[in-house]
Amino acid sequence: MTDLFEKFSDFINKNHLISPDDHVLIAVSGGIDSVVLLHLFIRYQESIPLNLEVIHINHQLRGSQADEDQQFVTRLSKQYHLSVTSRKINVPKFIEKKGISQEEGARFLRYRFFKWALKRTGADWVALGHHADDQVETVIDHFLRGSGVKGLMGMPIRRDKFIRPLLFATRKEIETYAKAHSLHYQVDSTNEMTKYRRNRIRLELIPYLQQHFNPAISDVVLRTAQIMDEVESYMQEQAGKALETCLVNFKKHKIVLDINTFLNYFIAIQKYILYQILDRIELPRSILTSAGMDRAMQLIGTRVSGKRMMLTADWQLSIDHECLVIQKIQNLIPELAIELDRIYELGNGEFEFQATLIDREQLPQQFSIDRKIEYIDYGRIKGPMVIRNFQVGDRFHPLNLKGTKKLSDFFTDQKIPLHQRRDIPILVCDAGIIWIINHQIDDRFKITESTRQILKLQVSKKVEV
Repeated sequence: MTDLFEKFSDFINKNHLISPDDHVLIAVSGGIDSVVLLHLFIRYQESIPLNLEVIHINHQLRGSQADEDQQFVTRLSKQYHLSVTSRKINVPKFIEKKGISQEEGARFLRYRFFKWALKRTGADWVALGHHADDQVETVIDHFLRGSGVKGLMGMPIRRDKFIRPLLFATRKEIETYAKAHSLHYQVDSTNEMTKYRRNRIRLELIPYLQQHFNPAISDVVLRTAQIMDEVESYMQEQAGKALETCLVNFKKHKIVLDINTFLNYFIAIQKYILYQILDRIELPRSILTSAGMDRAMQLIGTRVSGKRMMLTADWQLSIDHECLVIQKIQNLIPELAIELDRIYELGNGEFEFQATLIDREQLPQQFSIDRKIEYIDYGRIKGPMVIRNFQVGDRFHPLNLKGTKKLSDFFTDQKIPLHQRRDIPILVCDAGIIWIINHQIDDRFKITESTRQILKLQVSKKVEV
């Protein structure tokens, strides 16, 4: 029988999980899985140079037992001459505030701690102690929740900076190894409590399936997970290529796709494109439930400009003529109180704005068609000047025309897409709109023979020094 350590080494090498001199944080809870993982890494370090550290999180869910686990991990780390970073996190308080389940809250805070530890230490990896039986439970749990391909592949061997070097090993193999090496570990009493969903799957559902349907159900589930992993990898690759062909623009708070190109792909690829966008803007895929995805696909299929749906409280998906837009709803342009002769950044720092008083002699002989420079009658300005976003109901006096016009109608005439309108800065004062920046000034502020003070308004590309 192959020793667990040999399997461990082969698994790491086969999946290229670790390289020489890597800095690895080993997540140790004190339970048998993580204790065995730590022991295996100590042995593995004899054949390849590694920088190992231990990290531990006390969820404060089991009172004194959790404190004992924390103390045990500290002693164990000292025994192996490893530094340990340990934190207490108040999960009960967090889940009460957020209104989520204990399992969900604990997982969220646990991974937030792991990411913090990665950033603080500059480590390459966090090694987690999940094993094959955990994988079986995860896949069954995801199946019961109606997960798609990604859910049925279970936990990945590696994702970002998280690795699972024990995902090949069964619980029995781990127990055998711990006994053979006389390893001491903590026992979590909550593992036997069937009030927790995962425990019911492990203690009740899987034994029932083994007894009444298939004694090798675990092998079947793991084989399914492997197949789904292969399918997921293929779909992700194809969706990535498709996304690039659809992409019109990608910014931190807005992604624009060509809707016709998007709809030319199979529906499965369309869904994966949306998931990849969520990944890029760091939103959980879970916000698009099965019902939510159906609504999104139906909305996109209509191609009706102006149709929209909220993804979260501040992110929306909308149709804008020939574009599919996913954007964050916010004031993209913070209000800026403008003073003369000062330089202000616009467009996320890409452009600079400046307002300067000039003499009439400094006026150009002929006004340029360049809409980035305008000259206005400074005497017409009332109160402070402010740069802000377009607001619903805005009106202005079009240049050289009588009467007023809705700014939304002006944008429509100029064929400015809906999703770009809030990106356009508007210079205003108490008397109203002065300049739709880069587009047109208000007729009331144009220079006339009676103008005594001239204000030069200019937007220019920021020059990096």
